[in-house]
Amino acid sequence: MSIGLFHTRLSISNALLGAPVLTLDLLVDTAHKRVSGIASVFQATWPTVNYREPVWGSFSESKLTANVENHIILTLDGGPSRPPSQIAQTFHLRGILGSDWDSGFVDYRYEEQGQWHEVKHVAVHQAPSEQPHPGPHPQPLYAVAVQQAQTSGDLAQLKTVVQQAEQQVAHEGALRSALEHLKAEIARLEAR
Repeated sequence: MSIGLFHTRLSISNALLGAPVLTLDLLVDTAHKRVSGIASVFQATWPTVNYREPVWGSFSESKLTANVENHIILTLDGGPSRPPSQIAQTFHLRGILGSDWDSGFVDYRYEEQGQWHEVKHVAVHQAPSEQPHPGPHPQPLYAVAVQQAQTSGDLAQLKTVVQQAEQQVAHEGALRSALEHLKAEIARLEAR
């Protein structure tokens, strides 16, 4: 186990299609045996779940048998309030992890919309770290190019700008309405 302060990201699921997936982004303080971070539960199937709350807790090291490596016993609580308050706690987790913090099993429960959901004996895996979107950054659309194409009535130039916009906004939802407006403008110009 690392000594000092370190970050770990754990994915907790039973690998059944449509089952909830718990992701823990944790900051581990080995000197004080404390843990804090964010718990996120996501389930895409009905009933959908999108739970996210701060969590805190502690851990201890334990040898389960004489010839086996140390294990981590992890205890987490969470909710909109902060420790030491126990008011409105909406998350509880208890588990045993490998000494490297990337394997093990946990039981957890969380409250969403006034109803408690309990998940038992779920496998723990190291989660991939979140990386910024790979590839080149999208370039901004320049209103000048659009205005020039519109005022000159150059339909080919306007179509080129729209094609470039389509490529840029393939993954960007914020510019979709502007793109739809440009497509409508092309249709209006073609109708002339």
